[in-house]
Amino acid sequence: MADLEPLLAKHAAGTLSFHDTLPIQKHDKREVVGWLHMATGNHTKAINEDAAMASLLHDNQSLVKGDTLVDVIKCEKDPQNHMLRWGIASETALRQLQGAMLKLRITTTSGKVKSTTFMTFQLTLPHALDGFFMDIPAGLQGLFEERLLFETLQRLEPRFLWGMYTSVSATTGLAGSRYRIHFLGSEIPSTMLLDGRMVEEFIFRGRCLRVYGQGWFFRDKRLARLDLDAAAANITPATPSTPPAPSTTSPPASSAKPAKRQKTTTKDSNEWTDVRRKQPAVSTVPHAVHTHGRPWASPNAFAALHERWTFGHAVHRATHSGVSFETIIPEPTPLASAPVHSTTGEYVTCPKPLKGKISHVEVPLDDLIAELHSLETKSSAAVLNHAPVVEAAVLGSDVSLATLVNSGRVDSICTFMGRHPEDFGIQLHRLFADDRPTFELLIRQRLLHRWLRATWGGSASFDQLYTKSFGHKMTRDSVVELFRALQHSDTLEPIVTATDDGDELSLSRVDLELVVALAEVLVAAHSPLYFSSDAAVVLTTGTATEAIPTHRGNRSLSAATMLAVLMTTHMGEELWRIMDTMFDGDDDMSRVLAHLADIYESEYVDLASIGNVCWDQKSGHIVVSTEPSADSAVAMATSTMTPGVARQY
Repeated sequence: MADLEPLLAKHAAGTLSFHDTLPIQKHDKREVVGWLHMATGNHTKAINEDAAMASLLHDNQSLVKGDTLVDVIKCEKDPQNHMLRWGIASETALRQLQGAMLKLRITTTSGKVKSTTFMTFQLTLPHALDGFFMDIPAGLQGLFEERLLFETLQRLEPRFLWGMYTSVSATTGLAGSRYRIHFLGSEIPSTMLLDGRMVEEFIFRGRCLRVYGQGWFFRDKRLARLDLDAAAANITPATPSTPPAPSTTSPPASSAKPAKRQKTTTKDSNEWTDVRRKQPAVSTVPHAVHTHGRPWASPNAFAALHERWTFGHAVHRATHSGVSFETIIPEPTPLASAPVHSTTGEYVTCPKPLKGKISHVEVPLDDLIAELHSLETKSSAAVLNHAPVVEAAVLGSDVSLATLVNSGRVDSICTFMGRHPEDFGIQLHRLFADDRPTFELLIRQRLLHRWLRATWGGSASFDQLYTKSFGHKMTRDSVVELFRALQHSDTLEPIVTATDDGDELSLSRVDLELVVALAEVLVAAHSPLYFSSDAAVVLTTGTATEAIPTHRGNRSLSAATMLAVLMTTHMGEELWRIMDTMFDGDDDMSRVLAHLADIYESEYVDLASIGNVCWDQKSGHIVVSTEPSADSAVAMATSTMTPGVARQY
């Protein structure tokens, strides 16, 4: 109390200053020049700061010089990151203590008995990612948005370091949705503060992304927003402020009756308003399910579609660090000529995945035309993003295709192919050039995936389907042995046709299926927009499509549909070009491709009605299914399908 008497006297006189309190302060007055971290793990919660400081200073005299320990002037407990942070007052002590193993007394509880034991922890320098961060729980949409956000924040904030997903599988690269933005230093960057309040929302690519900064706490619903779109366009963004709280004017004291409160604040121009969509008078009706007895397309569907749209493509090639990759980007174009056929009542049956199975629905022609308009927009964006995406794939990939193939992760390969087609395609061609056995194993795995999914659907994983069908887990040797046996299988008869010279031409059904699987993988990698669009396939092939369900990734196309793409479309010509380039000098594959072309040209065999290869549960063999699907229909005698690929039902 005696120490406080001078302070109390100055306080009473109104002259008390901060410097007057320094003589009686007991803590070290020096500034912290650096921090060292001590990872205490699960013991962090039970550690008492006072006991930890006393133990550090008294129990480590034999390990560290006393004058060095004197320079440890600050202790901070960080339960969230399971560590203690020690502030050091000199550069010399900071260097000497870095990496030192120090003892702390830790209190442990066993039942009702508490005991104290020594534990050794290492002092380490802070990690570069231990600084301030902000989380985007909803994540970003692809590599393009990640790159755009990186470049925008890099231009906006000098302390910005990088962004990354917080939950990532170490084996497959599977990532969660939460995206974390890291900054250098532990202080909140000034650009992330608006009117002294931490930014809580980003306006990014026209969307409002909720963000949570380190140490953020909920205040109210008036969120501070930062417009990153303006920064990306090199426009100085107007500093948005948080909407002010409503204020009122005070009534005059002489007024007998309090005046009505008046709102004095104006509405913030940057404030977002809730817009409620008016409920439609009639609820949206889903597409009608295709029923038995109806044609797969209305009589004038393809004629009406072809007189309104034409379909082309452009090959875009990007090269980075000596690696070149080309993408075939669709170019659907609306025609200006006056149509003859109306779209009213016209439809085409399309396959839609539903709960692991394929449901055939009758899609109105207007909906397919709307999909073509959307595809036109996506194609324009794909042209702009092609080079950056290829560059990012070449610089480094989080997924190894070879590892997925050798470990039999077929479903993960489907995910990889669907989400990152350029990265998948680059690694695919690298496997073909450097590791041909693994490439061939990949195509065989893809073919098995198609066959088993044709029977079992997409509700279960591929591992479960393979084990259920063959009684053992899939290995490289088992796949090689299986395909060796299939080449002589009685259930997979070869395709035989006669040539103009009267000779007999034969093509193994397994070889045909391997070409189909290879073509599907190539079109998924080199033209993902085309592969995933039912409207594009319908427009180019002039026939209704058939699909195979998958457990992950995009749906597969049936053998008949893939053959229609390969043999009758300009996209198929590009696939032939790629395959001819790949297998130049491979006599066996060149013979298979030549026989396939000859069989199609002979028109002796209708490739559109060759059936689907699947697993037969009763016989326990892989067979060709010639039975029509549950919603098959009669032949379309009056349809406008492309000659040579008309399908009979």
